[in-house]
Amino acid sequence: MAKNINTFVTTVAFVGQPNVGKSTLLNAMVGTKIAPTTRKPQTTRRIIRGIKTVGQYQQIYFDTPGVLRKKTGLDHFMYGEINRALADVQQVVLIVDAKAPIKKYYSFLNQIKSTVQLNKQVLILVINKIDELKDKSQLLELLAAYAKEVPHAEIIPISAIKGDGLKELFEALNKNAQVSPFYFDRDYFTDATEKEIVAELIREKAMLELKEELPYKLAVTIEQFDESRRQDKDKPLIAIEAVLHVEQKSQKAIVIGKQGASIKTIGIRARKDIEHLLHCQVMLKLFVRVEPHWTTSPKSLRKLGY
Repeated sequence: MAKNINTFVTTVAFVGQPNVGKSTLLNAMVGTKIAPTTRKPQTTRRIIRGIKTVGQYQQIYFDTPGVLRKKTGLDHFMYGEINRALADVQQVVLIVDAKAPIKKYYSFLNQIKSTVQLNKQVLILVINKIDELKDKSQLLELLAAYAKEVPHAEIIPISAIKGDGLKELFEALNKNAQVSPFYFDRDYFTDATEKEIVAELIREKAMLELKEELPYKLAVTIEQFDESRRQDKDKPLIAIEAVLHVEQKSQKAIVIGKQGASIKTIGIRARKDIEHLLHCQVMLKLFVRVEPHWTTSPKSLRKLGY
């Protein structure tokens, strides 16, 4: 008779200021793209959970927004998402950029250290983007500097985009995993629905395509997700209709672009990622709708899923 084999589970929040690579790390850990990634702040707006199961271990990651301000209802929603993630996990991975001066993170480091201590959580500090360091001796200086700031945390240098250090991070998180049945089946890599991921991928492509300020005034909802031909043996197809919501008519014109050039480019780029996610051909139609002052209106925020 086979012996029972214990399984281990841990929940982990990825936290950090904008552009440190939280979503890139999430995608790298689960092995597929589920979170949007751009160099623009506020790309991530809500918690996105990723799941990695290897052998007896399952890790559940909470990707969180990186927020700099508290000006709008959307900003407050994002701060709430960070706080919810920190309250729900066993371990916290604090991510910093290897190229940024450590003093940039002093305030945030102290805030996270206090939260972790209060919640009796495990703290791991990740130094990301080490591949971008021109002088590798800088890494030793960074390790020493951060060791003084977070003396009780394990510090792991990584390159999320190249995959360096991810095995070490996975093993470090396993040290504090708890004996538990798996929360999800082995083949799960997220608990987000396909529609939720699709909306985020479309928003990512719009952020990459549009002018600097407009992406922060943009939201995406899925109006139709027709799977009636998904199992077609000859030509599997999913028909998707999505709406890009902006606050002003002038913004709508920018999203559409001259002779529809911008919206066409967004659609082409988004469809490529969506087809990779869904493993079939996708017919994607994009529309633009004005939702006045949605980032500050509680009613509009709820309507758009915030």
